[in-house]
Amino acid sequence: MQNLYTTPEAAKLTNIPESTIRSWLRRYPGVFQIDVHVAIDGHGQKLWTEAGIELLHSRRATKAATDDDAEFDAESDAPDLLESLLEEDAQRLANEYYRQLPGRTLQRIKQMRFNPTPEQRKIVELSFRTALNAGTEHLLLPTYQPMLLEGGGGDETD
Repeated sequence: MQNLYTTPEAAKLTNIPESTIRSWLRRYPGVFQIDVHVAIDGHGQKLWTEAGIELLHSRRATKAATDDDAEFDAESDAPDLLESLLEEDAQRLANEYYRQLPGRTLQRIKQMRFNPTPEQRKIVELSFRTALNAGTEHLLLPTYQPMLLEGGGGDETD
C-alpha cells in the first residue's frame, strides 16, 4: 500500500509552505494529476502520494531557480487565496440565497396582505384591481358590445 500524506505533512517533507502547495494545486490543476500525485479520500481531503511529493520537490527546485530570492512567501499567493475564498463563499451565498428566497417571499407577501405599510397597501390594491380588470376585460370586447347594448344574453329566440 502506498504512503499518503496530508498537505501539512507534504509541507514539512518538502519545506514548502502549505499555502504555496494549496496555491499550486489550484493554479496548476493540469500539473497535479488526481490518483497520480494527489488522492482524494471519502471526505474530500486531498492526500499527496510519493509521486506528488517528488513533483512538489521538483517544482520547488524549478521555482527556486527562477526566483531571485528563492523564498516562498504567503504574500505572493495572497491574491490567489483571496480569490478562491471569495469564489467559494460567493457560490455558497448564492446557493443559500436561492434556497431561502421562496420562503422569505411568502413571508413578505403575507406581511403585505395582513399588515401592509401605506405604500404596500397601494401596491396590493392596484394589483387586485388589475387582476379583476383582466378577468372582466373580455366583456368589453367589440364582439360582445352589441349583446350588452341590446340587453341580449345569447339565449333569445326569434
